[in-house]
Amino acid sequence: MSDSTLDFIPTRSSRLNKTSQEKFQAVVYNSHKKANAPENNTVHSNVKKVAKVASNNTSFNIKQAKHEVVRFGMSGLDPQEKEEAKVQLAIRLGAKPPKNKCKNYKQLLEERKKEKEATKARLEFQQLGKNQMGKSTAKGKGFDRKRRKQKSDLLDDYGKVKARSNLNRS
Repeated sequence: MSDSTLDFIPTRSSRLNKTSQEKFQAVVYNSHKKANAPENNTVHSNVKKVAKVASNNTSFNIKQAKHEVVRFGMSGLDPQEKEEAKVQLAIRLGAKPPKNKCKNYKQLLEERKKEKEATKARLEFQQLGKNQMGKSTAKGKGFDRKRRKQKSDLLDDYGKVKARSNLNRS
């Protein structure tokens, strides 16, 4: 820097104090770092860097391999599927999922109305003992008898102990 840019700038307080201009001392910091000299052989330097990285990475990185496999798998997809796969990959890597698409309010109300009707119909069928297809959910007379049968004996809950006839007691 030149000395002209480091001149004393008078202020109100410096004008009141006459000795402030005499006490002024400019300090300049010069870095001792070398300036980056442009290399003439950029191709040669890139080859050296790649060789150095290859020699340092002798270990197998499973995460990177998984990522490469996923990216290779995405290359064979249709454009629409590829876009969805990219979004899923970004989410797995920590991106925020995309927001829901906007819908017309009338269409949204209509969809909700249809959902309510479907749940109402399902509940009605359930109360009648039928599934969504309208078929009965009852299993028949044998099923009802087994269900209605009450176990009154304590051994029925735990089962009966069978005697071992092959034991040699001595």
